[in-house]
Amino acid sequence: MKSFDLHIHTRLIFGNDKADAFADAVTHVGKSIFIVTGGGSVVRLGYFDQVKKLLEDRGLKVYHFSGIEPNPHAQTIDKAAALVQKSGADAVLALGGGSVMDATKAIAALVHDNEPHIWPFVLGEPRRGQLKGAIPIICIPTTAATASEVTMGSVISNPDTKGKAVIGYPFLRPIISWMNPEFTTKVPAVTTADGASDILSHVFENYILGGNDSPMTDYYCEGVIRTVIETLPAVLNDLENVELRARLLWASDLALNGYQMAGRNPAPYVLHALEHSMSGYAPDLAHGRGLATLYPAYFRWLWEKGYHRERFARLGRNVFNLSGDEGATGMGFISQFEKWLKQNDLYQSTTSLGIPKDAFFPIADYATRLYGRNGVIPTAGGISVTEAVEILEMTENQYSKD
Repeated sequence: MKSFDLHIHTRLIFGNDKADAFADAVTHVGKSIFIVTGGGSVVRLGYFDQVKKLLEDRGLKVYHFSGIEPNPHAQTIDKAAALVQKSGADAVLALGGGSVMDATKAIAALVHDNEPHIWPFVLGEPRRGQLKGAIPIICIPTTAATASEVTMGSVISNPDTKGKAVIGYPFLRPIISWMNPEFTTKVPAVTTADGASDILSHVFENYILGGNDSPMTDYYCEGVIRTVIETLPAVLNDLENVELRARLLWASDLALNGYQMAGRNPAPYVLHALEHSMSGYAPDLAHGRGLATLYPAYFRWLWEKGYHRERFARLGRNVFNLSGDEGATGMGFISQFEKWLKQNDLYQSTTSLGIPKDAFFPIADYATRLYGRNGVIPTAGGISVTEAVEILEMTENQYSKD
């Protein structure tokens, strides 16, 4: 096993019956809380009023900012941070999906550092140095997807430049997250499937490229993958089933809390590099949907190059219970997973997502420049802009053959 240093800072409060425990915990954070939400669904569904009442009943002052977009815009983050700064709130609370949580983390950092703009601090952009800290961050996720409620990362978009990039610091980990499965039961089927795709990506990125050094971590990751693959179809047939929703919500955290990479080599997030560039180009593209479109081509590209075949073979054996030699189990996994994508309406072409073929090169160029070293993403053999374009072309060509 490789050495590692793992610190999970976040207190996780899990369950629909944990409202009082959550609210009591928040009282130790500060006297005033600024709640950040998205486009209005959490207000319409009553979640905002429920959380607001929990906090106000304990004597806390509550402020509210709404309007965080999917793929949150840097400009909106700047606007919200100015309002939080003016309010003097002690902490920020994200109530929403991954975009709301990511935006809230960036807001917390801007307020702490008294900075007006977030974009100069994102990966690969002209910087004003490093961010120094964040006011306390609290999260209540309403989707099972990004696991932003336990991570130190935040993904930010800039529609003016078609850019999408990350900031990441240990101080961006939330101090408290309430994971209430009931708050995810109104998520539509398509968004639920997109979220499941996102969960899987966090495991695949580390599992496939991370090597064979940590068998225990392999079994852990395989358990997360199996849970998502088995649970998503059941959830799509029973969207308001709280128990099934709970399984997906817990899987989302287990996929990106740090354990999924413990004892392995650090893995470059190739799928995320490409997809961030895709949804930077097409801001309405859901992250999980873009990832799902990349899976078949990326997996087949790795296989055809002879990279990590033993990892696909292990997935075939331990996820889909396949038997046979490396070819049968490895390609068997890829084929079975493609079938699963189709069954759950997650299999489509890049052009159907609003990304024309003439955008492949600028998307690939942005991804390799931002996430690569000297223009090459450091995976097996290296992925340059040429290979990245090749993968994007395969997503289109593979789809057209079916």
